[in-house]
Amino acid sequence: MADLVQYTLDLTSLYKNSLKKIKRSKPDLLQPLEAGVAKILRSPELGKPLRNVLRNRRQIHIAGSFVLLYEIAGAEVRLLDFDHHNKIYKKHSVRR
Repeated sequence: MADLVQYTLDLTSLYKNSLKKIKRSKPDLLQPLEAGVAKILRSPELGKPLRNVLRNRRQIHIAGSFVLLYEIAGAEVRLLDFDHHNKIYKKHSVRR
């Protein structure tokens, strides 16, 4: 039987701010977002690996056109940002 790794969750300040914004503007997204986070914690490799500026990060779509960005660091899953597909990649397109 395979060893199951328990992943811990870390929320960045950018993610926390986007969560506050979503709570105000689109509270109906909270339940699908929670379900997506639960899926990630069960199997972090589930999300699509990203390239270029967002290398080493992953994304999953939530409720159609919203995207949750995250990265895996050892046994920690770090939630980076959550926003509409059109906005999130513009926010993160500047090289750091």
